[in-house]
Parts: sequence; structure tokens; C-alpha cells
Amino acid sequence: MINSLYQLTRKGWLQALSFILSIAMFAMILLYSNTFALYFGGKIPYLVAGVFYGMLILFVHGFGFEIKSTRWQVVFMPLLGYIIILPSLIALVVLH
Repeated sequence: MINSLYQLTRKGWLQALSFILSIAMFAMILLYSNTFALYFGGKIPYLVAGVFYGMLILFVHGFGFEIKSTRWQVVFMPLLGYIIILPSLIALVVLH
């Protein structure tokens, strides 16, 4: 089941989307670091770790690394990265 979920996102356009989203999140963190620190690192600092984890997942997927082990496919599931990064990007755009 994990392999089939992971294979859903092995398409080229989704890898490009992952790379673009991870670069966009990186740019938003650099450009709006105060907003990011206040909103994500304020009361719940674990949100920052979650955002960096989602960004890492999308970087790995966007660069096209092929993960063979099912255990690592669970850790670097691109769908989880999308679930983390999309609301974070929207929140940063709306807040700033």
C-alpha cells in the first residue's frame, strides 16, 4: 500500500511542483523571517520543525531521489509534504 501511494507521486510534473513549493517556502522563510518566527515559532515551536520537515520531504522528492526502502518511503512521503507545506505557504502569504 505504501509503495502504491508513493508511486502516485512519481510523476514528473509532481516532482517539479514539489521542487517549486520547497523553493517557494524557503524564499518565504528568508524574505519574511519575522512573520515566520512569530507565527510558527511563537507558542508552539514544533510547528517550525514540522515546516522544515515538510520542506525537506519536498526537496527530496523534487530532486528526484528514488527511494527503494518502504520504511524510508513512509518517512519521505510526498503527500505528507504537500499537507504540511501548502497551508504553511498560504498562512505566510495571508499574514504578510
